[in-house]
Amino acid sequence: MSCGSMRTTRSSVATDGRRDVGEHTEHRPSLDPERRLIELPIHEVVVLEDRATVTRRGQLVATAGRQQLSIEGVAPVLQDVSLRAELRAGAARIADVRVRRALRIRQAERPAAIRALEEEGEALSGRLRAAGERGWRAVQRHQRLWEMLIQGAVEIPQDAAWGRVDPDAWRHTFGALFERARAQQEQLLDAHFEAEDLASELAALALRIQLAGRPDVRVAAWIELDLVVDEPGPIELSASYVVPNAMWRPLHTAELRQVDGADVLRHVVRAGVWQNTGEDWGGVRLLLSTARSSSATEPPLLSDDLLKVQRRAEEVSLEAREVEVQTTGPDSGGAPEPRAIDLPGVDDGGEVRLLPAPGASVVPSDGAPAFFDLWSFEAPAKVERIAIPERDPRVIVRCEAINEGQRPLLAGPVELVLDHGAIGWTETRFVPPGGALELSFGPDDTLRLQREERLSRDEVDQVDKWRRRDQRVDLYLSNLGLSPRTLSITERVPVSEVEEVRIELQAGTTGAVKPDADGFVRWSRTLEPGARDHISLRFQVATAPGVDFG
Repeated sequence: MSCGSMRTTRSSVATDGRRDVGEHTEHRPSLDPERRLIELPIHEVVVLEDRATVTRRGQLVATAGRQQLSIEGVAPVLQDVSLRAELRAGAARIADVRVRRALRIRQAERPAAIRALEEEGEALSGRLRAAGERGWRAVQRHQRLWEMLIQGAVEIPQDAAWGRVDPDAWRHTFGALFERARAQQEQLLDAHFEAEDLASELAALALRIQLAGRPDVRVAAWIELDLVVDEPGPIELSASYVVPNAMWRPLHTAELRQVDGADVLRHVVRAGVWQNTGEDWGGVRLLLSTARSSSATEPPLLSDDLLKVQRRAEEVSLEAREVEVQTTGPDSGGAPEPRAIDLPGVDDGGEVRLLPAPGASVVPSDGAPAFFDLWSFEAPAKVERIAIPERDPRVIVRCEAINEGQRPLLAGPVELVLDHGAIGWTETRFVPPGGALELSFGPDDTLRLQREERLSRDEVDQVDKWRRRDQRVDLYLSNLGLSPRTLSITERVPVSEVEEVRIELQAGTTGAVKPDADGFVRWSRTLEPGARDHISLRFQVATAPGVDFG
């Protein structure tokens, strides 16, 4: 191992068996060969949103006196100030604990996997250079042959002028030159194609080296621990520290299936864990936490509100605006959409939660996600098909079930699975135990819907001077499947907030429907296999004289 510049962390002695560490830098320190190398494997890892706490634990048999121990293979990116050492059992005390780092300068000091990739890259580079040289030589030979052909063609008239006419010799000479030129062209093409293949292999190898570029490739780190043992015998030690380059996020798998003719939703709560700290987590107790570090906040700045007086307009101007209606259903969670920036993180509903991964977990330090199933539940599902033609001409399959698990469902992506396999992804918000979980399983391919909207009349009444606009919406439905389908269709009409504007449904509207307080009109229709249906909505918008309705 190289003795390059490294950062060394020392601790101040405390009386409770723990050591708080400070830090200073030494250049080219002398590595003590008398230190005893011990195994302190990773026992537990607590992964947070953007970091992780690693705890190592192990036992050893120590003799009386001062013991100098070394723990190799720790993450080079660990935070020095977070290093803690604790004596869990035994007649001893911790005198000092620190972390040391060194650059891996020599090729032999790098990890075996990286060395193998780099050696493969050197071999490919050598083959690429050789192919390039072969191609260059083929080009040079080809150019010389063409020069000989041109020179021979120039000498033919001269030989004929001197009476030296020998067609057989010319044919043989030029044929041989052309044959050699074609051979050089083939060698040039072979070298070119080989160089292209080698360049592609080198690019793929460079990507593999980049993906394998762990922090411990260039930097080695180890913990040095000084013990004062009062009595010889077995002792138990633990060391913990915080590392960046680690994170986790919740995700889900929702499988909708039929059991004895009833719809059942099987929901699996999963976790994706990423880490590239320079140390592999193999066979560890993995805990996933939603705790986050606190950040300072500042109150918003206040500014003056300027008031001004203006003459009241003689003409009343009204405008139409889109208003998103907030409900207490699963869609909104009982609250409006947040206006703040949606920061990445885990929505835990305001309560810190610690979720254990079942069994011994393995998370390699490669930056690739490792997935774990946390828990699952099954619940009866209410499946319905809904259509909002004004927003989307497709009929959407919606599934609603109750979270029958003992824990809440954290917000995150959901993989949707039907009988024939995965069909896509959606998202869910935070759902408490006993709360309603609503998922969209995409459009129903057997149902077709077409919407037409037009203005049938726009005129001013000559008696009361009110302007009336008659609008018409037609919906055409068809079922292309082999089984009946029941769906709910939602349309809307404008809602007036002033007396100068009146909205009324007209004759010709399908069914005895009435708009609710928000202007939504709903129909429930059942389509037999191969059946078609037509739904019509008629309403009138009347505005008083002097009202400008843009």
